[in-house]
Amino acid sequence: MKLRQLIAFSALLCYFAGCTVERAEEQILARHVNGVKKTSIWVYPDGTVLKRNEWYNDGIKEFEIPYKDGVPHGEFKRWTGFGDIAMTGNYNKGQQDGKWTVYYQNKKVEAVQYYKEDHPVGDWEGYHHNGVKAFEEHYDDKGNPTGVWKKWHDNGILAEENSNCYDAKRNFIHDGENEPNPGYIKRYGRDCRIVEYYECEGEEKSGIYKRYYESYGEPDSTGESCNKAQIKEEGFADSDILFDPHTTYRADGSLIKKIKSDYFKGREKIQWFDENNNVVRESNFITEETDGPVESSGISYGTCANSSTLFCAETSFVRSSWPSGTLDTCTLSYKDAFKQSIGKFPVSLRYIKAGHVLLYEEFWAYDDPPTSYGDPALRISRSFYPDSLGGKMASEGFWQRSPDGKSKRHGIWRNWYPSGILRDSLTYVNGERVGEQFSYDSTGKLTIHKTENGKNRPVIMHLLGN
Repeated sequence: MKLRQLIAFSALLCYFAGCTVERAEEQILARHVNGVKKTSIWVYPDGTVLKRNEWYNDGIKEFEIPYKDGVPHGEFKRWTGFGDIAMTGNYNKGQQDGKWTVYYQNKKVEAVQYYKEDHPVGDWEGYHHNGVKAFEEHYDDKGNPTGVWKKWHDNGILAEENSNCYDAKRNFIHDGENEPNPGYIKRYGRDCRIVEYYECEGEEKSGIYKRYYESYGEPDSTGESCNKAQIKEEGFADSDILFDPHTTYRADGSLIKKIKSDYFKGREKIQWFDENNNVVRESNFITEETDGPVESSGISYGTCANSSTLFCAETSFVRSSWPSGTLDTCTLSYKDAFKQSIGKFPVSLRYIKAGHVLLYEEFWAYDDPPTSYGDPALRISRSFYPDSLGGKMASEGFWQRSPDGKSKRHGIWRNWYPSGILRDSLTYVNGERVGEQFSYDSTGKLTIHKTENGKNRPVIMHLLGN
């Protein structure tokens, strides 16, 4: 008997026997703001859920999940806002199972994934919009990542090779018995030349690392030169070392900077080099034995923007990895422009910002009396005009450590015109403007007077007389 005849016969038999066929009915659980249904379920009279649907606000179905025994079970489908298929997959007793496929809007496959008992298994693959393979990932039967993962650029050139440096944020299932195996990552540019290499444990960078200058030539069809490039930086990464030892290079291979560090002593030396590999500046740090973490004293420097031999920052490190104490001398490359200002006040950090004409100074110190915070905090910050503009102070402000341990503006903050006339006087309490705030024009005339009460609170503006 054919299927249609069997169905018709069964329906006729049910009719004469007086039986009824129960049908699931749709119940709308939520609607979009425009009134179109958003979430609905199909339910039998006994309360059994047949399926759940989600809808876009224009009435197009977004996805459909069949149910059995109150949990997702069966074929899952998701559609785009245009009604094209976006994803297909399968649930088995509430868990992702089997093959799942993701599609681009042009209906081409974007990714193929496999699941078992709700965790990834097998070989996953992804594709670029042009159909070129984009990635491959591998998982064992327990959902643990395994093997070498790879990524490709959309021109087919290998972009990344990953051995054991997996993303721990993924929902992997681990037995908890073994530590992460050491691994590595290699990354390549679109011309196949290597741009980065580092060793790892889990997803943490640990061990030797190298970065290379990126090139933009034609890919090497033979692949022989893909692992050859001009080194930009190399060093050793270790989460237990405060300052990782490393060396940086110019594009021509000459040295820029070298940092020497030790696991027990911490940072020991920083050297800067000119284009001929001659040392142009050196910082030596003296390790101090303490009952707590290893601390050191010394001076550190920062180069000017777009220069590896000029220095626009200097700071003292006294018994801490943070700036503290005072700088006895100034060795900035542009210090002669600020002869009237340098040395007037105690300073722990001094710098010139790129694109700015001012000299900035900060004074850092430990809490007095001592607190539970082990590091010094910013206390006072100032800035100065260059001698060519009069050499006067441009700003002065005070800071206080807040309960969260951070330094925040606290007290009177003032700014001046190059002539020395006060520009404004502001009052801060724990980082927020509170109290009387005044602003003046370049002649010293009061232009604004307001009373503030903190962020997002009412401001009182005061009328000024003639």
